[in-house]
This record gives sequence, structure tokens and C-alpha cells, in this order.
Amino acid sequence: MSEAQKTNWFRALNDRVSDLAETFGLDDTQVNRFRDFAVQIAKEQYKVGSKSGASWAFKHAREKNPQARTT
Repeated sequence: MSEAQKTNWFRALNDRVSDLAETFGLDDTQVNRFRDFAVQIAKEQYKVGSKSGASWAFKHAREKNPQARTT
């Protein structure tokens, strides 16, 4: 993923959080807590997805070539 894609993804998340926070009339402190929460959840989900993807790729590689060592 390029730096521009990362920035656009993060900007889109921030925009969505800001829109939702405005809908609920949150103050700046609440908006920051809400944004931190959303970003933390996104990071955790990304890590879980990456770990699952890597596990699948290694398993798939082992199935294709049982002699190869993939660690």
C-alpha cells in the first residue's frame, strides 16, 4: 500500500468520525477520544487481517511445496 493510499484511508476515517461526532454534537475532547478509539480498532483489525493473510500464504506455500521451509 502506497503512502498516498495510507493517507487517503486515514483521512477518510477521520472525515467519517468527524461527521458522526458532529451529528451527535460531541465536544473536542469527546471527538478526540472517539477518533482514537476508531483508529485503534482499525489498527487491531488490520493486524489480525495481516496475520491471517500471512498464515494462509505460508500454509498455501507449504501445500504447494511440502519440502520448502516457510517461517
